[in-house]
Amino acid sequence: MTRRTKIIYAKMVVVLAAIPVLMYAYEYGPIAGVTGAPLDNPTACINSGCHVGTVNSGPGNVKIVLPAGNSGTYVPGQAMQILVQITDSTKIAYGFQLTARMGSANTTQSGDFITTDANTQVLCTDSSIKLNGKTCSTTYPIEYIEHTDTGYEASIASTPKGSYTYSFNWTPPAAGSGNVTLYVAANCGPGDPPEPTPTNVYTSKITLTQASSSAPTPAITNAQDAESARTSFTSGQWVAIYGTNLSNTTRFWNTSDFTGGTSTGSPLPSKIDGVSVSIGGQPASVYYVSPTQLNVLSASGLTDGPGSVVVTNNGTASSSFSGTVVQSSPSFFYYPAGGNLYPLAVHVSDGVLVGDPAVLAGTEKAHPGEVLEMFANGIAPATGGIIVPVTQFPQQVTITAGSTALTTSAPFLVSAGEFQVNATLPATIATGNYALAMTVPNGSTSTAGVTVTLPVGP
Repeated sequence: MTRRTKIIYAKMVVVLAAIPVLMYAYEYGPIAGVTGAPLDNPTACINSGCHVGTVNSGPGNVKIVLPAGNSGTYVPGQAMQILVQITDSTKIAYGFQLTARMGSANTTQSGDFITTDANTQVLCTDSSIKLNGKTCSTTYPIEYIEHTDTGYEASIASTPKGSYTYSFNWTPPAAGSGNVTLYVAANCGPGDPPEPTPTNVYTSKITLTQASSSAPTPAITNAQDAESARTSFTSGQWVAIYGTNLSNTTRFWNTSDFTGGTSTGSPLPSKIDGVSVSIGGQPASVYYVSPTQLNVLSASGLTDGPGSVVVTNNGTASSSFSGTVVQSSPSFFYYPAGGNLYPLAVHVSDGVLVGDPAVLAGTEKAHPGEVLEMFANGIAPATGGIIVPVTQFPQQVTITAGSTALTTSAPFLVSAGEFQVNATLPATIATGNYALAMTVPNGSTSTAGVTVTLPVGP
């Protein structure tokens, strides 16, 4: 993941593909219970009549891949990322189903699966869909995570051909649960149009033991304004934190993390998968977690001056990193394309993204005399910790394209940590590429470490 661009609240919603009553079309995901685990049918994919062949007779395989450095352990209650790596050079479409079991006969559900994208979904024993944050019933307690139609299509579209990897998170059971075995079955096929045969089916399993030592301590190597290279930030600003062991999982926040709902005034998540952050002694809102990078929104009311940053990963805290809290730390939200950074801005006239269409199809250069909506981070101290209403700020903002000043509106806070400034280009500005800079009254400028280019054309 690169530094954050515009915060889009659509990311709060995880859309899972619906499963039809008849699930013989395996591109939608199979029925529950085909992993080969005890009580499952190890050859159900074939015996159902949907596929033909012999399990594990093809040239490929399926592997369960653990986080780097993990040789086969779990830490009770600490979420971890799991990868399912499917390989078969003779096929182009890949699906899977995986379950986690414990107990003397490996027939008891172990832990909880968490989807991290639209490529996977979780089923209970009765094949009903289980959403993140929910549990299966006591009548049908076993969980199965598998591909969705979106994941199936993504496997077909992926390059290079010959393999595909699914990712998701798993939260292990409580201490004292004993060994846990993950069972997986994978199906490799010819792709669209949906054809059930010929396919190759593979199975695999891996047994995890409870870790005998505590999890590694998180360590911060840098904390900075998420859209520039400055190690300074203000209240209610998006901050990127870099380091090691920052999280055991990789994902964005989703609806199950919003315990108070998603209406204006509701709290933003302060913890994801056991990861929390404090900045200047105040809890930050956690948007994205990974082992090496976090993206968070600083809290309201931070005091100017030294602002220590501390990451806590499942109860283990990092040493503090010394940052600086300031009144403003402005930067443009941007996106990378063709080796350049372009402002995350749209044309007021039609809502089209500003950019160079020769570099990124669907974008449009800025035009002399027109108004652009530009989005910025850290213009002024803002409300953190909640879903904010649209709020106008009195700060004067100066934006220049090269040496040419643009006419700007007062900034609006349009969502948590995201300011909008409308900027009008002079009618006389020449075509070309211009380095953008933004300055606020205290002299802070947006250009520290990051150059954002505005393409202007006819």
